[in-house]
Amino acid sequence: MSDQEPSRLETELELLEAMYPDQTSYSTKSREFRFSDATASLTLRLPETYPEAGLPDVISATDAAKTDVRNQGRSAVKELGLVDGEEALDAIIAAFQQVLESNATQQSAQLSSAKHNTSGATHHEDKTVIIWLHHLLNTNKRKLALSPPPSSPPVSGLTKPGYPGILIFSGPLSVVNEHVNTLKAQNWQAFQVRYEEDEMWHFAHGVGVREVETMAEVVKGIQAEEQGKKQKEEFLKAVGIK
Repeated sequence: MSDQEPSRLETELELLEAMYPDQTSYSTKSREFRFSDATASLTLRLPETYPEAGLPDVISATDAAKTDVRNQGRSAVKELGLVDGEEALDAIIAAFQQVLESNATQQSAQLSSAKHNTSGATHHEDKTVIIWLHHLLNTNKRKLALSPPPSSPPVSGLTKPGYPGILIFSGPLSVVNEHVNTLKAQNWQAFQVRYEEDEMWHFAHGVGVREVETMAEVVKGIQAEEQGKKQKEEFLKAVGIK
């Protein structure tokens, strides 16, 4: 290894520790990097020449239920198209988190479907999600976010373009899930579901999804009716402001 490589790797590891406090660890002896997210975990083996040459290999990956998602993780990393010679750990962690979120969404949908089939219930369930994006600039993505599938009651919410991008959707569970999955299928640098609850939120503008320009407008827009204070607190916690 050259004199520069340990410095680059050390810098990368320090940055990751700052981004994910108490969630990362690295063994210089085995050259294994570990990331944990609650009960889910990801283990990578770094080549001797990394990051100057070579890319980390996924040697272990499990979700919150301890299910082996190593193949999914490797496929997600492959789709990133990582460039040899560049730091890659942050991008791999983000890809792993998307695998976890995708699996959780599918499991939730399957559970909801099973409950519906078992009970034969005709009432709809509500859902509210808050999504954090690294950025939201593309015009087509912005239009897509504002156009959820039609439903009764309709999906309502707020979107904020720029850095970071914010998406809030509230409405019938199945329709919200469909809209989120459609958006998630787009190409994103980071797409994180920060809040997900079976409840209906109300917005100052009424129904439908509306785009606002600033975070302050988002906060103002969710302070509606009696639960406005609670919605504000949940939003601020979700985006890491409170």
